[in-house]
Amino acid sequence: MPFTPVRGLEIGFVVFMLIMLIVALMQGEMFDASVAAAGVFCGLIPMLIERFFKFEFDTALKIAYILFLFASQYLGSIVGLYGNGWWDIFLHVLSGVFLSFLAIDFLHRLDTETRLELPTRFVLIYILGLSMAGAALWELYEFTSDIVLNTTMQANGNIDTMTDLVAGTLGGLLTATYGAFQHRKERYPEKKEAKS
Repeated sequence: MPFTPVRGLEIGFVVFMLIMLIVALMQGEMFDASVAAAGVFCGLIPMLIERFFKFEFDTALKIAYILFLFASQYLGSIVGLYGNGWWDIFLHVLSGVFLSFLAIDFLHRLDTETRLELPTRFVLIYILGLSMAGAALWELYEFTSDIVLNTTMQANGNIDTMTDLVAGTLGGLLTATYGAFQHRKERYPEKKEAKS
């Protein structure tokens, strides 16, 4: 893959989180170290997928992903904005939106004929399902971090987990509804023209 400004942003985030990891380890801050390590890993994911599977994510999607990681992992966890309460819920809604747009990006990689054969209900369920699965995986990460590293990512236990899952699902549902609506317009363009 050629070096682009977006690739520079991705590499810059990974290097920044690697520096945060080293600093946190030197200071004995295991929570910050676990978040920074997750940041390095998460920051590498798009680059590794693009390299090994030979396809490229949409530029806007990659920028949104890095900004989300920065907002959640650095600003939220390391800086401490999660202490505001609403920050966590806001980011879980945004993660549902982001994961839904990722699902839409995957759908658009299908050839047009195959994509247009998909029923609109299936598209809605697929997009929502991917965002909900992503929310569940994140909660597994939080749970594992709490058990293995003795962190408090799930401070209120089940209440925190369920609030996060509901927030991610709401963000996913909003975007899945939008994606299904767009799919329906693309699938049945004659209905739009007939009303004109």
